[in-house]
Amino acid sequence: MHFFNKFYEVKGLKVSESTSMSSTVGFWAVFALLLLALAASWATASAVEDTAEDLIDMGLELYQNRSYQEALKAYDQALFLSPDDVRAWMGKGKVFSALGDYNQSILAYQNATRISPDDPEAWFGVGLNRFLLQDLNDSLKALDRALEMDGNYTRAWELKSAVLAQMGKNDEALEASKRARMTSGPSDTEMLSHSWVSESFILRQMGRDGELLAALENATTLDPQNYDAWILLGEALQGRGEYDRSLAAFDSLLSNIAPTSPPFLALVLIDKGSVLIDMGRYEEARGLYQQTIDLDFSLDPLDQYYLGRAELGEGVSLLRLGDYGEALEAFNRSMEAEPRLADDAWRGIGDARMGLGFYEKALQAYDTALEIYPESVNAERGHAWKGNGDALMAIGRDDDALLAYQNASIAYDLAIEMPDQGRQSYPLNGEFWLNRGAVLEALGLGAQAEEAYGKAREMGYGN
Repeated sequence: MHFFNKFYEVKGLKVSESTSMSSTVGFWAVFALLLLALAASWATASAVEDTAEDLIDMGLELYQNRSYQEALKAYDQALFLSPDDVRAWMGKGKVFSALGDYNQSILAYQNATRISPDDPEAWFGVGLNRFLLQDLNDSLKALDRALEMDGNYTRAWELKSAVLAQMGKNDEALEASKRARMTSGPSDTEMLSHSWVSESFILRQMGRDGELLAALENATTLDPQNYDAWILLGEALQGRGEYDRSLAAFDSLLSNIAPTSPPFLALVLIDKGSVLIDMGRYEEARGLYQQTIDLDFSLDPLDQYYLGRAELGEGVSLLRLGDYGEALEAFNRSMEAEPRLADDAWRGIGDARMGLGFYEKALQAYDTALEIYPESVNAERGHAWKGNGDALMAIGRDDDALLAYQNASIAYDLAIEMPDQGRQSYPLNGEFWLNRGAVLEALGLGAQAEEAYGKAREMGYGN
C-alpha cells in the first residue's frame, strides 16, 4: 500500500494538505500560502517619521513574527490616523489571510484597489484569497489585472498557473509557469525551485511523467533544501519502479536536510518504508516504521496522522512477513491514532484475517472498507473487492466471488482510466498489477491476466 499526503512548513507557517485526501486542491492551496509567505519575506519597511508609517512598520514586523492579533491592532491604529493608506490595508489583508479569514482579507485588499487601482500587489492579494476560497474565475480576473499593471510580476504568474491548473487548463497553466520563471531573477533559486515543483503537478495531470521527473530534478538541483521536491521525486521514481533511485532521493533528503520534527521525519521514513516494501525488503521496512512509531509524537492531529500512517505501514510489513496476528494489532492501532485511515486499515485487517483463515470475518472487514472508501479511490476499492472475492471463494460462495471479482476488474479499469491523484501519488504500483492479474485470471481472462502479471514483474513483483 502506498498512502499519499503531504505536510509543508513555509517560513514557519504550518499547512497540511487536504485531510480528506480526495483531490489535489490541498497542494495548490499550500502553494498559494507559500506565495503569501514569500511576499512577507520580501516586504521592506521604509524609515519614515510620521506615526501612521511607524504603526505600519510595526504591523509588518508583528505579522512576520506571527503575532497576528497585535499586527491587526497596529494596522487599525494606522488606518485611524490615515484611512486611505494602501500599505495599511494590504497589511491587514495579509494578516487576515494568515488567520484563514479570506473574506475579510479580500475586503482589505479591495479597499487597497479602490485607493490605488493600479497597484499590482493589491490585485494579487485579491486573486490569492479568491483562489483560497476556490473562486477561480474571479481569482483569474484579479491576477490578470495585476499582470496588466506589471507583466513581470513573478508571483502573479505563478499563482495564475495554479489557478489555471485547478480549472483544468493545463496548457495555459504550463505557459504561465514558464512565464513565472522567465520573470524571476536567476538568484531567486527558492522561487524557481518551487515553480518547478508546481509545474510537476501540472505535468502529472497531463500524464507527462518523463517531463514530471525532469521538473522535480530541476527543483532539487536549484534548491537542494527543497523538502517537497525531494519527497515528490522519491515518490515519482517509486511510481516508475526505479526503486534504487527512489531510495537515493529519500536518503539525500535525510542526509542533506536532516528533518528532525516528528511530522517531517515521519513522512520521509514512511515513504522510504513504502519503497522497501515494493522491493520485498520487509524487515527493513518494518524497522523504519518502528523507528517512526518511536518518534516523540504529540497529540497534535498532524502528529497523530503520521503515527497512524506508520502503524499502517508496519501492518503491511507484518502481512508480507506472514505475522498476521501482529499485523491485526498494528492496523487497529492505526485507526486509533487516526480514524481517517480506517478504510485502508480495514482492508489490511481483511488481509490479515484471510491469512489466519478467518474467512467470514475477513469478508466483514472488506465490506467495511468498501463502505468507507471514497468512490474515487478506484485502485484501493479494486483491492478490497479482490479480497472480498477471495474470502467468498474460500467459504464456497463461488458465484458471489465471481461477482466480486467483476467489481474488482471494473474498479481496476477505472483506476487506469482515471487515477485518483489526490489520494495517492502512484496507485498503479506492482501490487496493483499483481492483484489485477489475479482478478483477471479468476475471471478466465488468461491473456489479459498475463499482461498484468508482466507489468507487476517489471516493477519487481513476482507472479
